[in-house]
Amino acid sequence: MGKMCLKAKNKGLRSFYSAFFICSTVMALWSYALQLEAKVTGNCSNCHTMHNSQNGAHMQYLAPDESDTKPKQSLLRGSCLGCHSKTDGSAWKDPLTGAPIVFNSQQPSYNAVMGLSAGNFYWVQTEDTTGHNIFASNPESTLNEAPGKSWGCSGTNSCHENIHGTTGPPYFGFDTSRQGCTKCHMVGSDSPKGYHHLDDTGPVVDSSAEGWFRFLDGHKSGSGFGVAGIEDDDWQYSASATDHNEYLGASGTKTSAGGFSAIGENTMTAYCTGCHGNFHIEDDLTTGSPWIRHPSDLIIPNSDEYASAFGASGATGTYNPLVPVARPTLSGWTGPSGTVTLGTDLVMCLSCHRAHASPYFKMLRWDYKSWPGNGQPNGCNVCHTSKN
Repeated sequence: MGKMCLKAKNKGLRSFYSAFFICSTVMALWSYALQLEAKVTGNCSNCHTMHNSQNGAHMQYLAPDESDTKPKQSLLRGSCLGCHSKTDGSAWKDPLTGAPIVFNSQQPSYNAVMGLSAGNFYWVQTEDTTGHNIFASNPESTLNEAPGKSWGCSGTNSCHENIHGTTGPPYFGFDTSRQGCTKCHMVGSDSPKGYHHLDDTGPVVDSSAEGWFRFLDGHKSGSGFGVAGIEDDDWQYSASATDHNEYLGASGTKTSAGGFSAIGENTMTAYCTGCHGNFHIEDDLTTGSPWIRHPSDLIIPNSDEYASAFGASGATGTYNPLVPVARPTLSGWTGPSGTVTLGTDLVMCLSCHRAHASPYFKMLRWDYKSWPGNGQPNGCNVCHTSKN
């Protein structure tokens, strides 16, 4: 009788351990799959909190201009700026979450005070004309709509008339504390899980499954469109001819106001012209000439003064991170290229402008207003080699 009971007990233990092994294996594989898929790494509590308190203190990451500690949607511990800002000027990445810093409340001391690749919102604190104003606490006082606006979207605070706005529509799924960031970085409008948790390791990021390039999706043309590119792994904290972002471009006569549907490609210029559409049209359409605005997504010629652009010889020059170009295709690319090919590569919106802000007028990459006459060349000379 005792032997029978022992056999039954051993059989039960074997069944238990077999089930435990299977469950453990499944859980391990599931966890591994999540790790492969998740771009954000580390403890969930770095970004999320189940309750907005710990030992009697709130659990929020606050931006330097924020005082609101109420709970955030998606159990987040902070707003966009709360996670992507620092009070000092030297921090370029959060040491706990790894989030890139796009707003230093003190003047950035890295990358010649420019900040990361898109620039730094520090400059907008005191001068609206230096960038996109995303601050609810210090709203835009210069503009009430996007320069170069080309589409109909009327009404108080509608669409992106004023990018800092805390009232909608639209919110893109977030409450008003998210300020203006999600009017460009739509962090999951095509994804039920949110883009921060998707694998965008690339090298080419060109789909909603990857969160698009820097979460730039949707916009005027809606779901299914986004920006394609190659993301530099430190947001160009370090940058060189072979260490930088790559952007997609699309050539062709630009006779319409822009947006993805007008250009037909997932380009950075298409995204920018979702708001600034009139800057996309090449000529004065009434007369056909002269140029009345700088071209965007236009092939850089291999002739005249442009034949030596980027120090080129035989149509091949050296990539300059201060003056990024767009490529006609990124298909099959495994990383950034150190060359610029004249007659092939294109000038685009970000060739001259920072996406967030810069120390200079109109968020330019260099001091255009003091040139010529200051005795120094600037980014314009990289292409316009005979101008000084």
